Amino acid sequence: MQKQKIAASYQQFHVIAHDLDETEDLKAECKAQLGEGVRLADWNDIVAYVEAGGSVENFIEALNIPLEYVKPEDMEPIPNTSYRISMNGELHWSGDRHYFFARHDHKLRGDFLAHSNLDNYRLSLGSWFGKGGFALCYGDPDSTVAPPEPESREAVRKSGG
Repeated sequence: MQKQKIAASYQQFHVIAHDLDETEDLKAECKAQLGEGVRLADWNDIVAYVEAGGSVENFIEALNIPLEYVKPEDMEPIPNTSYRISMNGELHWSGDRHYFFARHDHKLRGDFLAHSNLDNYRLSLGSWFGKGGFALCYGDPDSTVAPPEPESREAVRKSGG
C-alpha cells in the first residue's frame, strides 16, 4: 500500500490530496497515486456502505471529514473541506461542476445545492468548480484488480437548506 499518499483511510475508502481542477480526470489520479486496485469513490459507494449498516459517524471520524462551514449562514465553505467523488460513475453534474461531498451536520450552508444526502444532511452530495483539495478513492491499494463499479442510483436533486 502506498501509505505516504493516503491522508486517511477507512475500510475501502482512502483520502488523497490532489492539485487538479474540475476539468481534469480524478479517476486517473486515484489509480496514479494508489494503483490499479483503486478507483475514484462514487456517492453510491458511500450510500451502499450506510445501507449495509455502516456508521456515518465512524466514516466521518476515520476519514477526518471536517464541517464545511463555521456557521450555516456562511456563503463560502472553509477551504479543503469537501472530497471529490463521482455520482453514477460521472465526474460532473452540469458542465464542469465536479461532484463532491461535504459534512453539514444536518444544516446545509445557505447557498449549497444538494443533489442527495445521507442521514438528513449529515453528509451532502454537491457539485462545484475549483482546483486542488481532496478526493475519495475506493478499493484496495495492495490489489492489481479494480473494484467493480457501484450500482447506479437516481440522484435526488434538492436545493437550499
